[in-house]
Amino acid sequence: MMVELGRAKRQSIRAVCESSSEVLVRGAMEGTMGHVWVPGLENASFCLIVAGDFAYLLGLPPKGAGALDLKAQIYRCSSGCCLYPQNDQWRQWLEDEFAGQLRTVVRYALRQESGGFDRELLNSYVKSIPQGMRIRRIDERLYRLALKEEWSQDLCASFEDYKHFQTHGFGYGAMKGHRLAAGCLAYGASEGMMKVQVKTRKEYRRQGLALACSAAFVLECLEKDITPNWEATNQQSAELALKLGYVHEKEYQVYQLLEIEN
Repeated sequence: MMVELGRAKRQSIRAVCESSSEVLVRGAMEGTMGHVWVPGLENASFCLIVAGDFAYLLGLPPKGAGALDLKAQIYRCSSGCCLYPQNDQWRQWLEDEFAGQLRTVVRYALRQESGGFDRELLNSYVKSIPQGMRIRRIDERLYRLALKEEWSQDLCASFEDYKHFQTHGFGYGAMKGHRLAAGCLAYGASEGMMKVQVKTRKEYRRQGLALACSAAFVLECLEKDITPNWEATNQQSAELALKLGYVHEKEYQVYQLLEIEN
């Protein structure tokens, strides 16, 4: 059976995680984010990291009983998650162990332009919102408001509660009166980096609200010398990132389980 590591006991996964540039992986390794499972407490040869809707497989793919234990753990805790194999070995392991039970999901990785972000342009996006809208930094009230509605719950999915979010993240929301219309929040954090998550309520799309919230978020990252990592789930999200000053890096595939069995 796999063992879950508490935040204070994650030194054993450093060797298999330290080469990763994924914010959620590094946050898990540092003890600030997510859940971690290993085959044993000492010298873990592989690990499963789950944070929000993302699950990462790192280290050396197991065989025999170890493979069965890991497979059972993935069934238990990764329903609906995007499964990220660290390399081609893990990709083959997933395809062999979950044959006929996986679907591929296309993702888009973006990176900052070599010249950096244009602060003047970003500020113009923050100011260019429809009349009656306000851009607000996420406080406890807005955090709880985001959790109440289905469209915005995922903005906060990887944090345990507001205190955890306040300690390790921040974000901005577009408000129409007392209603949250859009938001850009840290989905995860590690030393010097944050993973970006953006959502807009359906009836407020195509009004520049996600762009304004994202610009405000990036500006605060620049002030704090934090790298905002942008990974897009669709072309619309990728196009939004390009407007902010990101450039396309690569398109790649991850997996999702079609069916979870007990």
